[in-house]
Amino acid sequence: MNIYINNRTYEAATGERLIDIARKNHTHIGYFCGGNGICQTCYVKVIKGMDLLSPITERENALLSDNLIADGIRVACLTTLDKPGTVELLTTVEEVKRMVEQRPQDIVGYQARMGWEALVKIPDTIAMQARRFAEGKFNPLELVTDVIKAAGDAVALTVRTLQYGWGPQDHATTFTREYVGEKGKHETKAETATCPAHSRKLPEELKIPEKAPVN
Repeated sequence: MNIYINNRTYEAATGERLIDIARKNHTHIGYFCGGNGICQTCYVKVIKGMDLLSPITERENALLSDNLIADGIRVACLTTLDKPGTVELLTTVEEVKRMVEQRPQDIVGYQARMGWEALVKIPDTIAMQARRFAEGKFNPLELVTDVIKAAGDAVALTVRTLQYGWGPQDHATTFTREYVGEKGKHETKAETATCPAHSRKLPEELKIPEKAPVN
């Protein structure tokens, strides 16, 4: 099935967590705690396909206010693809990025609202995390390991973004083309072509033989 995250299409399978789909495709999403449901940076807004996702659990409900749930917000590390179909998401970090670029005057109000919605859920969040710790479901060592890995992934993604930008990358290829000029004179010229990422795999019938004749 296809899932759209921040206007880009990715392949996914039922049972996968939204955070894992986003991370493996290097899309723009927060995951400071490594997907352990603590940092609350992996919020996503479900634009389409809410009925295809797993129901909101007690853990997720402890993090999300009623207003955020009404707005279609889900916690990506606590939400899985439950049924096949088309799902469209916008990560909150991408939403902030676009707001800064396009409507910077709205950012203060947006951050104040999100901060308030998080504040009203602090008692529920603390109680939920305390229960997890008491039940042995909260592993500090695993958390530290996941945070370190998440930090490493973030650094790698930052470097990659500075070099190429977000999403699948186009690759430039240099090749030599032979021309037949005036009076039958052959000329060679080095050229560079960029192949879009989505068309790297060509059907067999479209592939040119290695020793194709020069017209």
